[in-house]
Amino acid sequence: MTTNAMQPAPSPALPIDPKWIAAIGGPAALAEGYALPIRREAGRWVLPVRWSRAERRAMRKKRQVPVSEWAERCRVLPSTARHGGPWRNSSVAYLAGIMDASFFPSVEEIIVCAAPQTGKTEAVYTCLGYASDMRPGNAMIVFPDEQTAKDNAKDRLAPMFSDSSALREHLTGYTDDLGAIKIKLRHMIMYLAWSNSPSRLANRPAMYGYADEEDKYPTTASKKEASPVDLLKKRMRTFVGVRKLWRTSSPTIETGPIWTALTKEAQVVFDFHARCPECGRYQVLAFGDGDSRHGIKWTAGVRDPLVIEGSHDAWYQCAHCDAKWDDAVRDRAVRDGQWRTRPAKGSTAPSVELSAALRSRKPLRIGFHLPAWLSPFVPLWECAAAFLKTLGDKNKLKDFLNGFSALPWKHIEAARKEDVVLKLADDRPAGIVPGGGKVAAVVAGVDTQDNGFWYEIRAFGYGLYPDSWCVRHGFVQGFDNLERILLNDQYLDTEGNAYHVALVCQDAMGHKTKEVYDFCRKHRGRVLPTKGFERRAQPFMFGNIEYYPGSKTPIPGGLQIVNFDTNYFKNSVSTSMAVTPVDPGCWRYNSELDAEYARQLCAEGIDPKTGLWANPHEKANHGWDCAVLCLLAVEVLGVRFWALPNAPKKKEMVADQGFGGWVGAGGGWLK
Repeated sequence: MTTNAMQPAPSPALPIDPKWIAAIGGPAALAEGYALPIRREAGRWVLPVRWSRAERRAMRKKRQVPVSEWAERCRVLPSTARHGGPWRNSSVAYLAGIMDASFFPSVEEIIVCAAPQTGKTEAVYTCLGYASDMRPGNAMIVFPDEQTAKDNAKDRLAPMFSDSSALREHLTGYTDDLGAIKIKLRHMIMYLAWSNSPSRLANRPAMYGYADEEDKYPTTASKKEASPVDLLKKRMRTFVGVRKLWRTSSPTIETGPIWTALTKEAQVVFDFHARCPECGRYQVLAFGDGDSRHGIKWTAGVRDPLVIEGSHDAWYQCAHCDAKWDDAVRDRAVRDGQWRTRPAKGSTAPSVELSAALRSRKPLRIGFHLPAWLSPFVPLWECAAAFLKTLGDKNKLKDFLNGFSALPWKHIEAARKEDVVLKLADDRPAGIVPGGGKVAAVVAGVDTQDNGFWYEIRAFGYGLYPDSWCVRHGFVQGFDNLERILLNDQYLDTEGNAYHVALVCQDAMGHKTKEVYDFCRKHRGRVLPTKGFERRAQPFMFGNIEYYPGSKTPIPGGLQIVNFDTNYFKNSVSTSMAVTPVDPGCWRYNSELDAEYARQLCAEGIDPKTGLWANPHEKANHGWDCAVLCLLAVEVLGVRFWALPNAPKKKEMVADQGFGGWVGAGGGWLK
């Protein structure tokens, strides 16, 4: 070997132990015997080294980037996918937030309750690809059955690594390492398991876990074992602080594992808010059941799904500006959208954007709800047609809830049918109060929404079980219009007698709470804010509000709110609706009652397990809520204790106990 056998290399340089140099005779001997160009720098002997490409790659410290950024650089979808080729966040924008949130430091469990064809599985595979490239650690993926596991290994996982230049370098080069039951990389292993095999779920520690389509798993892996997800969690015990568990599935029933995890285990649940291209306002996309002002719409009167499938005539209507979105506009609204927290039931706190919520709350478990109509792979007309197929078919309704709404099936019979409600209408035009002096008071109930107000004005008669008549009902936008209809307009009976609305009970929770408080403050004594509870010791009671929700700003003069038992008043309204129109105590409507409003009165039923009223399929129920608030208003006024006008006062003579007079039975002291 000559001194020219190895040319001097630039830094980096390794320090040489002086004792070792002395042992071989010093620098001269080292240079002659080994031809290694050592030199002295800053008082130390150093040996310059030329690293090989493989060594440099192994020692390179990769810059940590969000999963969504990594995906656009490194992830390649298989050619069998609809959008095969390089990953593009803009194609399925809502997945970027799920992927990035998965690697937030505090998060260890990610729950995704989603409809099929929304991309949830590819999002988790992307997270696993990111982990193998940036944060390697063994992983275990659990599928419902063995065949599904093998199909995914062959058709999706193996191509994910072989098609990406960034991931390809982690392959060992051995065909057997891309097997049907595991993917072996240079620095980690992905074990594949199936839910009914305890042996596949045992003795394999894993830093990452993925439970795919969890609601299809058996309750237990075997008669002697825990549930498959519980077994998977045991494999991850030693990785506290760095472990990640993804749980994804379409829901089945309300007690199913994914819905239970989303609603009871997740510390924060997120809904996706799309941004309207017309008005720029955010909103959660809801189907709307065809009755509400927003949601998925189609030509009025069409009830045949084949017509929708043939014409593709369906659109989404903005909740704020009533703009009509076709599929392309829907996709644009979703691309500009964001994940925001789902407010707790009864809370008036505003929703918070995903990243801000993670930073402030630092949750351990997070959940995402993902209905089908967010997906660019599911056209709006397909959602509309699927809904029309549910009419009269419970099996189709279950499929629609699970497969489109991403909601569980809960079988609760409606308390009444549409045709029964329609029979409660008489021949009065809207706005007319029944004559004959039988009306004691006119009241109103208002269901507040983001884009306006559903309302009902109702007249009540006298007595403990009075007749009642709907005077006017509908939807109105803006507080000015609401004020005119409820507080400024007069309503006449057939004799020309004028009636004003004596009291309005308005829903103040969840929508425009501050604005509702100001409206009620402006009309003290005539408009009361309300808050419903499932169970209360009393039917209703008053409370005091001193501050606006979520702030320290005081309400000038304070405000009274009516807290009421929703179950109590719903039972009462339901009882009145069951009375036939010819009998006293009937709950009547005017001649303008139509089928759509009648459906709102049939949306809820009693859950036999809890005895509480429920709306399991989230149908539009605004008319039902207005009816309940009308009854609350008449109870607050105490109308059923009012005496008929010009009725003779009944007196009872009681023994004189020193009060020196007669005690009247009509509610006062009479001499």
